[in-house]
Amino acid sequence: MENKIIKYNKLQMNNINNIFNIKKNYQIKFNHLDKLCIFLDNKLIITGDYNFYGIYQNNTKLWIWASSIPGVQKNHIKNIKKIKKNDYLFENSNTIKNNFYYQLLTQDVLLINNIKMLRWINELFLYLSNSIFYLNPVNSDNNIQFLSLINITEKYV
Repeated sequence: MENKIIKYNKLQMNNINNIFNIKKNYQIKFNHLDKLCIFLDNKLIITGDYNFYGIYQNNTKLWIWASSIPGVQKNHIKNIKKIKKNDYLFENSNTIKNNFYYQLLTQDVLLINNIKMLRWINELFLYLSNSIFYLNPVNSDNNIQFLSLINITEKYV
């Protein structure tokens, strides 16, 4: 399973890199239609639908699913429930990464001491949601948000 996740992520990163350089400093905003808007140098380059999975609190080292955050939209909660149903994919494996994935999918809050596990979360969500790109904007409380771009509804590049 780990190889499928890595392969899918490489493919999607190559695809999105053909649209814009993901290594550049982009800005993320949400428009009045609740579309994710990606800006590069203050120019809108992509608009699309997105998934919101949760946050990582730097100060506490805790992962928190968006379904545990008050006010999160129902469509994101439904998506999270769907994602979490994939825990069975990782329950019979003994690798560190697969054990982490199983814990992530079966717990509401998870202590994360190793920063590389944040990349693992992105990779897993991109794969399980069949999304095209993941993003990690920092919110006003200095928490890292975990989002994925589901589709591109408008492209300006």
